[in-house]
Amino acid sequence: MKFTAIGPIVLATLLLLCSYAAAADVDVFILSGGGRVMGQLLNPDQKPRTTFVVQTAAGKLTLDASRVKQRLRKRAEELEYERVRPGFPDTVEGQWALSEWCREKNLVTQRSTHLERIIELEPNHEQARRGLGHSQVNGRWTTQKEEMARTGYRLYKGRYRTSQQIELMEKDKKQDLAEKEWFKKLKRWRGWLGSDKSNQARNSILDIDNPVAVKALAFAMEDDKRQPVRILLAEALANVGTPTALAVLADRSLEDPIEEVRLSCLDYLKDTKDPTVLAFFVGKLRSKDNGTVNRAAVALSYVNNPSAIGPLVDALVTIHKFKINKGKQGQMSNTFSNSGAGGMSMGSSTKIVKIPFKNRAVLDTLVVLSGGVNFNFDTQAWKYWYTSSKNRKDLDARRD
Repeated sequence: MKFTAIGPIVLATLLLLCSYAAAADVDVFILSGGGRVMGQLLNPDQKPRTTFVVQTAAGKLTLDASRVKQRLRKRAEELEYERVRPGFPDTVEGQWALSEWCREKNLVTQRSTHLERIIELEPNHEQARRGLGHSQVNGRWTTQKEEMARTGYRLYKGRYRTSQQIELMEKDKKQDLAEKEWFKKLKRWRGWLGSDKSNQARNSILDIDNPVAVKALAFAMEDDKRQPVRILLAEALANVGTPTALAVLADRSLEDPIEEVRLSCLDYLKDTKDPTVLAFFVGKLRSKDNGTVNRAAVALSYVNNPSAIGPLVDALVTIHKFKINKGKQGQMSNTFSNSGAGGMSMGSSTKIVKIPFKNRAVLDTLVVLSGGVNFNFDTQAWKYWYTSSKNRKDLDARRD
């Protein structure tokens, strides 16, 4: 049937729902012309929505969708609360009884309302105070929020934090949003490369000078498979020039699979004074991978800092472990190292062997940084020379 009269139907629905403690949740339909209808929605899956078919206390009711301003879902206990609330007097005893009724029905917000009313009527009502989470400090009632605020803490994202912590979290949040924007921009510009917007994209990338863009540039440089694009992104990182940007270039100069990209990164790191870049390459001299050791030595020749001489001397000859797999007796099996060295073995067991490697790139860099001194792979001679060179300016003079 079509909806005709609001008042009597709503009243009958409410009385029926309360009569059996409203075992189920109830849909409440706020009407655009005023009033509301309560019941169970019988056509929840209708798409597009044209009508609301509602089972009310008076029977089935059909509402045109245009007449429904809002649909709410109410717990049965909330409807029962609306019925019983007027029956409790506005006294300390009455409000306490109603707050206890709300507690039993798990109506948290409603219970707080009545506890606060009790405090208005009797400010030192201990049960109401404690029900609201209040505690006594130096003879006065206070909330956790008030006490924490007094000691410099504020509730932020579910926890009490200092102003400094909140400030840092807000700063991180803003940085995260800004970084996401750079990811979007770079994705768009990379998509333009190779199209009629290629020049615009290239100029936009090379104009980047915001340090917040470094994370997006680093991701794009690793993600994009096109060599020219990777080299373009390396140039953009060099333009930003922050320690974080240079750290990305240092990593790519060793790890990028394309040699031309690695060399481009090294070009942008030439003669850099950034201590983190120097430390990064020096650290790689201790790599278990012999190829990485030599690439790091080449990189240190670009950095051109004599303080790398000591670590380079230690890396002239490095020892690397190899696993040798032996087959059945009388059979031979190939073994390969992590640097690509191979060999043949006999037997029926597996063992680990240590093999020393003379690192040519390390020697070449030592010769450059020492200004032409060359003891070949005589580590002890290099150490003696380096220790006896007390005046480091002599090293710089040799290199000049």
